[in-house]
Amino acid sequence: MPETALFDLASVTKAVGTTSGLALCMDRGLLDPDAPFTTYLPDYRGALPGPVTIRALARHLSGFSNQKPYDVEGSVVERILDFSPSRPAGEPYEYCCGNYILLGLVVERLLGGSLDALLRESLFHPLGMRDTRWAPIPNPDPRRVVRQGEAGTFAVASDPPARHAGRPVGNAGLFSTVDDLGVFSRMMLARGTWKGRRLLSGEVVDFLGVRPDRRSPVAFGWRVDAALNPAALSERTLSHTGWAGNAIWIDPAKQRYTIVLTNRVTDHDRAIRVRIDIAELALQAVFPEA
Repeated sequence: MPETALFDLASVTKAVGTTSGLALCMDRGLLDPDAPFTTYLPDYRGALPGPVTIRALARHLSGFSNQKPYDVEGSVVERILDFSPSRPAGEPYEYCCGNYILLGLVVERLLGGSLDALLRESLFHPLGMRDTRWAPIPNPDPRRVVRQGEAGTFAVASDPPARHAGRPVGNAGLFSTVDDLGVFSRMMLARGTWKGRRLLSGEVVDFLGVRPDRRSPVAFGWRVDAALNPAALSERTLSHTGWAGNAIWIDPAKQRYTIVLTNRVTDHDRAIRVRIDIAELALQAVFPEA
């Protein structure tokens, strides 16, 4: 595994990719996080028992379940517009990939283009993140890390809806390297600036890390909850994990970040615990006082 190894980020896409797209929309005055998502997706056809805001989608308080009836090869994006919540928005918290497929469509409608092109042009390339892009990636690529149990050299998303959509979607499908994610993390720690250039406003970066209440462990796209943090990080840490074996933590209070990229995809709860343990070892090596 070379230092430039290319990983499938799975659900880390929700935070690094789609949430960053939402932040760009807010910075440009195009998006109100407390407006119903149907304001921006008027062609949504599902049956809503009440309004569902952008913030409710971003915090997994939308009332949508994580069942995936829209996961049909070639028609994910069309079918998600018929996906209906199982209850009104609000408690309980239920993690749902469909929330972020809808949010990805909102970003595309507001900014005019595909998630991949928009994020690369507006954020990833200005940061120098040249290896960060949505699947499918050029194949074969000798740097791409094969997922545990995977046969062949396919450069497609591990997540079924992201793979079956046949195009970039908001819940998964982003590939990246540890160096690229390090640059992204340092930009976030600098409240949206990189090498003297402002890419996101400080206000919107702060917004992403503030939980308005305790109903959800997610603030806005990013988890802000010490329960899954390495002990050396503060309660203000932004984090996200991915099914394909990855995790990222960004701590604005202590000005440090940790990234763990693996190809371990089975026994999800134990795999997350192992990633936290690895992050602890890395933090202790870099910050012995921690």
